Amino acid sequence: MCKATSDNLLFSKFKPQEFEQICQLLCSIFETSKEELETLYQDIDATFNQPGWPLHFVQRDFFQSADTEFRHIYQKSPVVAVDLPSLMELNDGQGEHKPTIAIVGQDSKCDSDYERLVIGTPYGLHHKGSREILRRTKLYFDMIQGLLKLGYRVYLTDLLKIWVCNPERRYTGMKLPDIDQQRFIRLIKAELNVVKPVAVITWGRVAGNALNRLDLGIKHLNFLHPSGAASGAWKKLIGQSPTDSNKLAYWESVITQ
Repeated sequence: MCKATSDNLLFSKFKPQEFEQICQLLCSIFETSKEELETLYQDIDATFNQPGWPLHFVQRDFFQSADTEFRHIYQKSPVVAVDLPSLMELNDGQGEHKPTIAIVGQDSKCDSDYERLVIGTPYGLHHKGSREILRRTKLYFDMIQGLLKLGYRVYLTDLLKIWVCNPERRYTGMKLPDIDQQRFIRLIKAELNVVKPVAVITWGRVAGNALNRLDLGIKHLNFLHPSGAASGAWKKLIGQSPTDSNKLAYWESVITQ
């Protein structure tokens, strides 16, 4: 199987019925429409080759917390970010027959101040630089390529699709109110019902624990987060230095079992 590149990789080319249903779910929690979401996906995809890391924005009223008190914190936050679900697969003409694996992370993040809400996708893999240059996200892409080469479509989504920066501590995320967290967790189960994965992989303890509490009825692999923050746990798990190459080798040994 060939290596995934910008030339042979499809990004977020959902089946029409999948896209319709995913849009309905996103519209149930965000103040948006299918038309706006379709435009956002098109705009995100169109910037793949642009230098730097081009950003995409919507107005902050894209999201409204169900917690009245939290709405005041939300408005004061220096930056708010949302990751829209994405889908990757090799452009090999086999799309209708490929099984899907879902990867669920925790949430998005942004390290700069913006008045408008920043829109992206999990791990920023809609952009060439995130796949090939930025060390942290390049590892994520290399791991995903292992699944693509095995013949899977890979659905990427976040447990909590919005990240709200603490107004008092720059670039530290605020914990969402429980009522909002539960809205997003219910959304995850509905998303998976749409894409019907044969297995779900979680990256990190927060996402893993949340998925364990859901009655998914499918295989769940609760994986260590690939980021450097989990280096100690990685070293204990693999018994050697937690370099990117060692993490990737371990990952490939697990997914091929």
